[in-house]
Amino acid sequence: MTSLARRIASLAARGAAPIAVAVAVQSAGNLAFHSVVGRMLDPGAYGALGAVLSAMVMLAVPLGALQTAASALVAEHGLTRETARRTLRAVALWSLPPALVVLLCAPLLRDYFHLASLAETVQLAPYLIAAAVVAAARGLLLGDRQVGTVAATYVFSTVVRLGLGLALVVPFGVSGALAGTVVSELAALLVAVPRLRGPAGRTGATGLRLGAVAHAGIAVTGLFLFSTADLLLARHHLGDAESGSYVAAATVAKTVLALPAGVMAAVFPRLLAAWPTPGRTRALITGGAAVTGPAVLGAAAVVALPSLVLAILYGDGFADATGLVQALAGVAALTSFVTVLTNAALARRSRLIAVPWIGAVLEIALIETWHGSGSQIAACSAAALAPTLLAMVVLEGRRWARAPRANVQVAPADADPSRTAATAA
Repeated sequence: MTSLARRIASLAARGAAPIAVAVAVQSAGNLAFHSVVGRMLDPGAYGALGAVLSAMVMLAVPLGALQTAASALVAEHGLTRETARRTLRAVALWSLPPALVVLLCAPLLRDYFHLASLAETVQLAPYLIAAAVVAAARGLLLGDRQVGTVAATYVFSTVVRLGLGLALVVPFGVSGALAGTVVSELAALLVAVPRLRGPAGRTGATGLRLGAVAHAGIAVTGLFLFSTADLLLARHHLGDAESGSYVAAATVAKTVLALPAGVMAAVFPRLLAAWPTPGRTRALITGGAAVTGPAVLGAAAVVALPSLVLAILYGDGFADATGLVQALAGVAALTSFVTVLTNAALARRSRLIAVPWIGAVLEIALIETWHGSGSQIAACSAAALAPTLLAMVVLEGRRWARAPRANVQVAPADADPSRTAATAA
């Protein structure tokens, strides 16, 4: 076994494996959910469902930064009942105002995505609150090294979504499928909360810092917007049937990024620790291989057998989407490299975490100009990816290739970014 392979195996043995397996199960469940629902709904309704599900994930992504901050909090101060209680209560309160905004904007979202009723958009509000609290709970558990419990939350949530969501889609259509998704988040919370009952601890436990959450949120949100803007814009610009084909192709392709995202959670702390050391280049290459390897292999399988993948998942309903699947799978594989380099920038508190935001703006501008077909939108997505990836390789890669400075200090993951001594771009 080569040195690189041994290091990747070591990453799996030290905690990445349970999360990776759970995310793989979740991804398979997500594909199964879309496969069944895609056969039950007409293309127009399925396109609407895909757009709202993407909006759900987009709303939750900025709050996914809570997981990183909560994990750092517990790693530094330990898990106590008071820490868990204060954290979950604070997160629930923080998420109420944005949930109210989403609720008030429900009519606008309904009209923008051409949805049938308000019932399909109002569910975004409770989902936002549930997703935020679940993210914080998972972070607390990861900080306490309860990786198995976190993995169990993903698996149980997937089982509930498949069972309840598919049962409700029969009588309620798109609204029923969305309701199953909301309840699945609550199911994950039911698994997590009983394991958060640590020792009593002191009453003055340290709480989360909004500054640390916001800094991580900039990176995470930029990455998500960069990888998902095309799907949302496709629903807006394309007709019902063509948008359904694009959603089907994008769902298959973007699943390629799910497993690398899970592995990235285990790789990021190692990048943080390696940045000031002479071995940081090796750490970036090793971690990058662990993250991008599954994405490249998954994309290769999709590109080689697009018709088979679509037939297995959707039957004959989207047979004309093979070209889109191949193109979007390739884009997803290369996007995993942007993910690694953006997390590397986050590990050293660099302003380069804003590069995916610039890429997303470019992607949106291109799609707003050329959106006559799904192929044009996919081409615009690829065109925005090329300069974004090149910029991250040149700007971020060269910093990790340099010898470390003697006075560089790594700030804790929950430290105030304005006080860190780490080098910024």
